[in-house]
Amino acid sequence: MAEGLFTHKVSEAGLTDFFEIDSCGTGAWHAGERADVRMRETADSHGIALTSIARQVQTTDFSRFDYILPMDDSNLINLQRFVSRMNNAKATLVKMRFFDSEQPNADVPDPYYGGADGFEEVYRILDRSTQAFLEFLVEKHELVPQQS
Repeated sequence: MAEGLFTHKVSEAGLTDFFEIDSCGTGAWHAGERADVRMRETADSHGIALTSIARQVQTTDFSRFDYILPMDDSNLINLQRFVSRMNNAKATLVKMRFFDSEQPNADVPDPYYGGADGFEEVYRILDRSTQAFLEFLVEKHELVPQQS
């Protein structure tokens, strides 16, 4: 959901030339699969397409990306352990909800075992957080939309 929302926001802002956006998990449990059907339905109801295929984080991600945004403390700790063994990591690790104005640095809840309301709640959280993250990046890097 975060990847789909952020990709959508970057596209709407005319900033796609400045970004490479991807998502991954710390484990390989769902590698090769699409997002949960309930997550795709929630995203679709808001005009967001979730087309990515799950993959596990790789060492190259830490040198390829400037930011890696885990959804919760457990994943943050796993990624910190991973990166501590590397010499060439450039990625900044910061929880997604660091950018959430309502509950900064809280975990994004896992809606998997709940009902549709949980997926809608995650959408709202990630909508706020990805918007604030984009605004942070635009300001920090003084990004200006590309003229067509």
